[in-house]
Amino acid sequence: MGDSVDDLFKKFHGEILALARALLARGRSVVSTGTLVNELYLKLQHRDNLTFATLEQFLAYLSRTMRSHLVDEARKRIAQKRNAELVPLTLGIEVSDGGATPEKILELDQLVGGLEQDHPRLQKVAEMRIFMVMTNSEIAAALQVSEPTIKRDWQIIKAYLTDALGNKS
Repeated sequence: MGDSVDDLFKKFHGEILALARALLARGRSVVSTGTLVNELYLKLQHRDNLTFATLEQFLAYLSRTMRSHLVDEARKRIAQKRNAELVPLTLGIEVSDGGATPEKILELDQLVGGLEQDHPRLQKVAEMRIFMVMTNSEIAAALQVSEPTIKRDWQIIKAYLTDALGNKS
């Protein structure tokens, strides 16, 4: 592929909008789909050294950027002491006890980040599934593994998150 970020955003603008739409479709959000995609573009625009072999790898990279963006938004909301229930954030995982509050997003970010050292693939799967709301087939293509492998990884991740989040209540 070898295209620049500018070229990739122009070439795959529809796919990127569809991913953002899927992410935002599960609940109310403070940003529109277009705004979200534009913010991602602005964050990546000046990174000339980024190259991707496939569309899936580019979308996987966007999932990491999306995670960072959502965590930054959560931190801003906490700093502004807003009532997060009035403007909930959307994730690709059901979060009980008040929904996806900024505090829950930061907690999920720490838990997902904790997987990176010992289980890097699980960390990537969790990041793509939770923060970018990618499907199993999209994740499998991005990571170049089988879809059944991603399904097994997701079962492990869900058990881990359920246990970690349940033990802190």
